[in-house]
Amino acid sequence: MIINESPYGINETMGRLLKVLVEHEMTIFAIVDHSGGAAQVGLSMPNTKLVIFGNPKGGTAFMLADANFSIDLPLKIVVRKNNSKTELVYQTMEEVASRYQVTGLSNSIKKMDEGILALVNQVINK
Repeated sequence: MIINESPYGINETMGRLLKVLVEHEMTIFAIVDHSGGAAQVGLSMPNTKLVIFGNPKGGTAFMLADANFSIDLPLKIVVRKNNSKTELVYQTMEEVASRYQVTGLSNSIKKMDEGILALVNQVINK
């Protein structure tokens, strides 16, 4: 699990993340408002949103190599408030792929991890 602190508030960080994803032609499949869901049932939790996104061109190769990847894809980034910090949290593709016994994807895994890191850095750097 990778946790990156954002110098921006949660709303600005979310806006920057969505903008960067669109700029990189990623498909945004869903935004899950965990804290909003908690509030609907009378519970309170720090502001937490899950962004589900990806590029079917990249992810399909993983699912063809092992259909079980479909439980882990598309990619996900959580933007959350943790005490006074805003954080972006995600799992590396290397971490996800370690669950599967596939070979021949090491270059794709490396490229995907480098891509996710570049996206996150673009969000959090001024």
